Amino acid sequence: MVVEKLDKKKITVSFSGAVGKKGLNDIKEYIEFLEANGVPKKKLIPKSVIKKLSDEINKAASARFKKAKGIA
Repeated sequence: MVVEKLDKKKITVSFSGAVGKKGLNDIKEYIEFLEANGVPKKKLIPKSVIKKLSDEINKAASARFKKAKGIA
């Protein structure tokens, strides 16, 4: 993939043929979505919320692993 910024309002993107017609259409639709809705703003999430979510994910993954291996 090659990306060139021609000026403030124009960017050219070139893809390999391996992307295919469907992939190219998906990329086109995504870019049209960004143009229509703007690029989403980044939100700052408190570290405590991230840690809580991470702990929940790790706990669930551990439980699935134990169940799959027949441990407890």
